[in-house]
Amino acid sequence: MDIINKNRQEMRKLAGRLTVLTCAFLILSACGMAKNDGMTGENSSEEMSKDADVITVEVRIESDGDSATRFEADINAKKNPESVYLDSIEVPFNEKFMIPKDVFIPLTSTRVEAEAVEGASWISCTILYDGEVVATHKSRGNGAKAVCEKKFRLGPG
Repeated sequence: MDIINKNRQEMRKLAGRLTVLTCAFLILSACGMAKNDGMTGENSSEEMSKDADVITVEVRIESDGDSATRFEADINAKKNPESVYLDSIEVPFNEKFMIPKDVFIPLTSTRVEAEAVEGASWISCTILYDGEVVATHKSRGNGAKAVCEKKFRLGPG
């Protein structure tokens, strides 16, 4: 009986070691090897760092008139906030701002507004972050005023 118990204990130890080795093999084999896609590390990281270091904020104003009045843009960034106030702009109007990402929550909000000129029936504004529309508004009628705003929020929403 002692021989049978000893054999069982040795089998359990062997099975435990085999399980550990199998797990180690699976983990190491999952790492795999990097596939050579023809890109050199220098060029790809250089291009990525150019795009990854800034948020491109783009503001657009459009209207069926040839201009807009009382244009305001406020880019509330932690570093180098920017504001633009113009009495009159030609539409379509487009301006880009580059916001560095070297701080936590680099951009807290963006607000844009403009008024339609007399004779225009509508005006719209759009805010884009890195090419993605984050806010848009279209206003119609006499004295139309487009107002777009995007605020950073922690959590849902």
